[in-house]
Amino acid sequence: MARKLLFPLLVVALLFWAVGCSDNAADPNLNNEVNLDDEFGGYTATPESPGFGQDELLDEAGANEEYDDPMLVSPDVSTIVQEPNAEYYHMRILWGQLRYDSSVTDVTDWSGSLTISEGAEIIRRVIHFELGQDYIPTRTDRKVIEWVSYTTVHNDGIAVDLFVPPTYDTTWVEEVDENNDTTLVPVVDTILPDLSTVTVAFETGPYSRTFTLSELVALDTIVYLDDADSNAVAFHAFRLDRVPCPRGFLAGTWGFDEEGEGEFQGVWMNRVGTITGYLKGTYGKNSSGLNVFFGKWISSNGEFEGFLKGIYGQRPSPHANPEAVRHAGGWFAGKIYNAGREEIGVLKGRYRSAPNYQGGFFQGRWKLRCNDFSTDRSDYEEGF
Repeated sequence: MARKLLFPLLVVALLFWAVGCSDNAADPNLNNEVNLDDEFGGYTATPESPGFGQDELLDEAGANEEYDDPMLVSPDVSTIVQEPNAEYYHMRILWGQLRYDSSVTDVTDWSGSLTISEGAEIIRRVIHFELGQDYIPTRTDRKVIEWVSYTTVHNDGIAVDLFVPPTYDTTWVEEVDENNDTTLVPVVDTILPDLSTVTVAFETGPYSRTFTLSELVALDTIVYLDDADSNAVAFHAFRLDRVPCPRGFLAGTWGFDEEGEGEFQGVWMNRVGTITGYLKGTYGKNSSGLNVFFGKWISSNGEFEGFLKGIYGQRPSPHANPEAVRHAGGWFAGKIYNAGREEIGVLKGRYRSAPNYQGGFFQGRWKLRCNDFSTDRSDYEEGF
């Protein structure tokens, strides 16, 4: 259970970093009063210790293991992956306790599969898999990924690439040259996949769901199971260009410090789930009554990468019934800024809080601007 014990430490770190769990000298923001009315919450474009000095954040990188999928050496799969006109997606799925919960003692069997109706699937990473317990059986079908997975207090997951190639229709057309000689010339039409008919099916004992490829263009959803252990499944996906703008995922803890101030911290991942940095921030109501968050993104070695700021909304309403409150959470959406305070990207996701100032969790996505930048875009409030 070594890897699944990482998140209780994350929750403890979230609750107590302000009183000695991190190196204040390495993070000047820890010595300042949080100011939710400041342009960037009081954060500065200064370097930090790797992982903001939190060993628990640094250790989390080891829980997301790169997977060398042998299916890549298959000639037919290699052809699909290298096809320049293939539809190209990345999908990240987590199942189990999205927030570490030491009270869970029952084992949940999540063994199952992910099946695409056309094309090929490539495993890029396995998440929180425990040696000797969780594993990927030998793959024999490019359209199917299977796994054996059991969870209790924490979660497991996979990160995969999805490829769907076009089909080619060749017709022969007669052409007459200047000598009135007739020749047949091939005309090749590229028929792109119908995104509404290609399906991706997630199937396990506790929960199953099928998506169309069109739903994976910008997917960000968390499903809570109606069981005693509060299990959940988080689905995140996006469509990739062959020369994509930088994009990826973020995840971590969302809760309160000992004084009841909103805090979040976590890991920053690239498009295939490799942890490349860390983020840390605060949230709450500003003087205008608006729910705002501010944060800071750093690289794996502590260099400043960007400011984070945006808004968040809570679900359910304060008048919800006790069961709804137990699953209380919501959404967040914001923008990323460079050291010059210029907008360079967007981020969004979902969070779940917890009662009595316990730590919750967040899961989300980010994207940097590049060839599609436009000053009038506001897709941090929409899908991307």
